[in-house]
Amino acid sequence: MRRPGGVRASAARRVLDLLRAEGTLSRVELAELTGLTAATITNTVRPLIADGLVRESGRDERPGRGQPRRLLRLAADAWHAVGIQVDRTTTTIVVLDFAGVRVAGASLPGTGGRGPEETVRALAAHVDALLDRAGVPRERVLGAALATHGPQDLERGMLLTAQPGPAWLEYPLTAALAERLGVPVLLENDASAAAFGEFWAGSPPTDTFGLIYMASGIGGGVIVDGEVYRGRASNAVEIGHVALAGGRAPCVCGGSGCAQAEAGPQAVVAKALADAGLAERLAVRGEPDGTLADFDRIARAWRAGDRDAAAMLERSARWIGRAAVTLVNLFDLDTVVLAGPAFTVTGTLYREHVAAELERRALSRALRRPQVLVSSNVDSAAAVGGALHVLRTMRIGAPRLADRGRA
Repeated sequence: MRRPGGVRASAARRVLDLLRAEGTLSRVELAELTGLTAATITNTVRPLIADGLVRESGRDERPGRGQPRRLLRLAADAWHAVGIQVDRTTTTIVVLDFAGVRVAGASLPGTGGRGPEETVRALAAHVDALLDRAGVPRERVLGAALATHGPQDLERGMLLTAQPGPAWLEYPLTAALAERLGVPVLLENDASAAAFGEFWAGSPPTDTFGLIYMASGIGGGVIVDGEVYRGRASNAVEIGHVALAGGRAPCVCGGSGCAQAEAGPQAVVAKALADAGLAERLAVRGEPDGTLADFDRIARAWRAGDRDAAAMLERSARWIGRAAVTLVNLFDLDTVVLAGPAFTVTGTLYREHVAAELERRALSRALRRPQVLVSSNVDSAAAVGGALHVLRTMRIGAPRLADRGRA
């Protein structure tokens, strides 16, 4: 069961979280759901209404409930947030209103071979254009989140890796983007952002679950009691770089047999390219910035009944299933969500094979049958999660990050 806000959150944030999750609630219902007294709820709601964040929206006229209660809802137009997911092959931008509803979105090419300065300049231009088309005033934008691969230094807003190129290592990403956009920007791991977004905007029937995120690479995230598990420095759950038994493929991290090296889109594409006739038949080109496009061609061939495409994807899915077993065993999970653009076409195939691996190997399988879901925002989960993170963690009025590393 979801418990929006968690026990550590302030009363105001818990109220805002509940209204964002439920749509409309009365003061009595807020008191029941938060465990706070009626007086505390009244004192919490009053300034939220005065600040234009919450509005009264009619009465609850359902029979048998006594005196009709006045309902509250978030003022959707009070603030907006921008979420940006970017990697070498894809970029997704979304704009959410204060209620967490998407009001605009765009899918674009990834960074390709561009450096960080050119990428930041292009991202800012796309965000500006999207806000203009959506009619969102800049003064109503609370902030933006940039969700990308790790490892990261969240406090300094930098990548701690030379991927996709040397210039990206410790480049001040959030500072540069914030200067161009004129709003605060936070950095987030794409898999953690996707897990966060799935909790708030998806449909997992639990507040504790794991998520495997696959774009051009593979990442992982875990939600525990409604909060992102971050570890010591917010670079936790790098499931793509867990070495799997029997794996031998060299990985960009310097290891071998990692889930990403064995099962990621690049590994699937490389398998197709190893057979010139197969690559030609599937129109796989092998361009450095076209990994996901090639993977998508293989996926569509599988959907059309191609057996060779099916064999390559099934091999990948079995490896990811083994990674899921590690994730489930480490965190004592019974639910795993698949998210990311690589699962847009192939989600059902991967769900089937990941579930089969969990049913064979997960230690908890005797207690409860593992559940594997495909994200309801499969291709935009990281961008949506990043924007929702902004709505929950940036202070209203004088926007700055509040408890960024712990939210």
